[in-house]
Amino acid sequence: MGTSNLFVNAMKTYQQLLPELRSRNRSKEAVVRSSIKTSRPVAVGSLLDAICPVPARSLLLGKCTDGLPFLMELGDPEMGAILIGCENGCGKTHQLQVMVDSAIRTNSPRKVQIAILTLNPDEWMGISNDPQQKKFLHGLYAWYDDRAERLIEELTELAETRRRGQPQGTDVLFILDDLNAVEDLSYEAQVNLRWLLEYGSQSGVWVVGSISASRAAGFGYWIETFRTRIIGRVPSTEQADLLASQPGALAADLELAEFRVWTGEGWLTYALPPLGDLETLED
Repeated sequence: MGTSNLFVNAMKTYQQLLPELRSRNRSKEAVVRSSIKTSRPVAVGSLLDAICPVPARSLLLGKCTDGLPFLMELGDPEMGAILIGCENGCGKTHQLQVMVDSAIRTNSPRKVQIAILTLNPDEWMGISNDPQQKKFLHGLYAWYDDRAERLIEELTELAETRRRGQPQGTDVLFILDDLNAVEDLSYEAQVNLRWLLEYGSQSGVWVVGSISASRAAGFGYWIETFRTRIIGRVPSTEQADLLASQPGALAADLELAEFRVWTGEGWLTYALPPLGDLETLED
């Protein structure tokens, strides 16, 4: 299974399209729109406020170096599962939280539900503690909680019934924070999760996982299932190439909370915004 290229349409004010980046393999699309260019770091809410309208089924990744917000559109099932890889402490969980924050802000609970497995549930308690955000929460469990395996089984059954012809209904964004914990699951749960990584996006179950670069070499069986890759700072060129599946990522030069994606013609770098609504720094 090949890794997808991420396709970008840069859309300026009044939806003026710039040339689309295309691949010889398949067409992926991430739509970027903005009515404002700003040199100030702004939070998720402020970046999304600059986009009118926000494309359906899209997630905010961050802010590009030119100040434009960068969105990934999930409408194409061939995009498959999405992997975020970098060294510990460089922003894996923050990237996942930015994506979740944007999904909640731009959808209703009838359109998107969020399911999360993590080694640190406390890092995600803001969702369950907020009455409005809690409406989006399908489940939040530690990897070592017995309910984690029931959640995987439930989402696998949901995806299977949709493949058999049941109406698709609500999309599910399934967050796997610290994929390194996957091997602690039972054999049956691992089989179900592997199936979801391969086929979930065809049934509206979008899996987004994160993994530590230093441990990636031992998880090739899992990494190969992710078609779309996002990488943060990775000191080792060998590890970066494994995570990116494209040579030349040069991830050692990235700052904390900076990430890089392959656009089909080159690597695009962007920075993670703070969560929430307020601007955090004046010029």
